[in-house]
Amino acid sequence: MDPADEDIVAPMLVAGLEAAKKYSIEHVSSTSLEEWMKPGALELTGEAFDAAVVQLGKLHARAVREADALGSCIKAWHIEFLRGIEFQTFTDVRKACKAVSAMNEALGHSFFKVIIDAAHCGDSALSMEENVAAIKEIGEQGGISMFHASAPTTRGCLSTDDGWIGHLLTACAETGTLEIVLVELFHHEDPALAGLREADPGHGIDTRDGRSYTQCTIDGLVDVAHRMNNLVARGKLK
Repeated sequence: MDPADEDIVAPMLVAGLEAAKKYSIEHVSSTSLEEWMKPGALELTGEAFDAAVVQLGKLHARAVREADALGSCIKAWHIEFLRGIEFQTFTDVRKACKAVSAMNEALGHSFFKVIIDAAHCGDSALSMEENVAAIKEIGEQGGISMFHASAPTTRGCLSTDDGWIGHLLTACAETGTLEIVLVELFHHEDPALAGLREADPGHGIDTRDGRSYTQCTIDGLVDVAHRMNNLVARGKLK
């Protein structure tokens, strides 16, 4: 978000795009809105938020141009916002949409989209229905095609989602633009996430209920596949 960092960050983003081109990857994604778990970081509001949005648009458009990604095998770049604690500013779908809109405007092409992650939506300050309303609006603009099926807070077994996955998956399906659905679980003892567990003990709850993480992931895939097949059966998903 800081213009002073642009010359350092841009090559990192370009490297990712170049790797995607090398291996014929059609969809790339990133959380490149702000630094993850940055000590002492504060939420940007007002003019500071607006300036960050403009800078993010400039940075990401630059990366696309330098990597010559338009017209390549890459069809879209999906941007993911994160929950509070992980991020401080871009912590809900509406804020993320403003940044993505700025990226597309700076590039002059509809190349960037917002990832709808049920976990991050559920952990944001927006209610379930506010998220659904935002999804509908963004979908009408063609800004959604990827959904992450992941449980708020625990990020473990999908049975801990308290209804967020099913509700938001249906909302995404109804936009008519949903193309990619991923099932996502995190290990409750992952060393890389120790700081997150300290900030929110809910992230460290063991939700396996006697299963392995492999089996939990399989169960999640089966559950989401049933949901998608029945969305098709009900005419909500093609």
